Amino acid sequence: MRSLTILIFVSLTFFASVVGAADISLVVNKSNPVSSISEQEAKMIYLGNKKSWDNGEKINLYSQYDYVLRDAFSSKVLSKSGQQFETYWKKALFTGTGRPPIDVKDDTEMKKFIAADARGIGYISSASIDDSVKVVVIK
Repeated sequence: MRSLTILIFVSLTFFASVVGAADISLVVNKSNPVSSISEQEAKMIYLGNKKSWDNGEKINLYSQYDYVLRDAFSSKVLSKSGQQFETYWKKALFTGTGRPPIDVKDDTEMKKFIAADARGIGYISSASIDDSVKVVVIK
């Protein structure tokens, strides 16, 4: 009976984290003039096909180690699994065609990095949004 209770608890916890992570927001530094981008532009940015903001500044990509959040972001924005996203960037690094996003630990660390990087873009759980970063709406 105890094993069943533990199994149910673990399953519900995992399900809650997957559902909670599904609500993802793109964020940039508050000084960045970008307030919205198209879905295609977001995909181009995160696959390294768009490397500069409209003002010519280089885009600095940030991603998260958290596989649940990475999977949710990759699925929602890139139509890829988190593993496919990671493999895509490993191949780009190996072939010299691109540099993968800077990986950060969690939402708190992402906000810290984005708040300090005027050219950065990252993603966090929407529940973690505060005034340290600016949300970019995907049209």
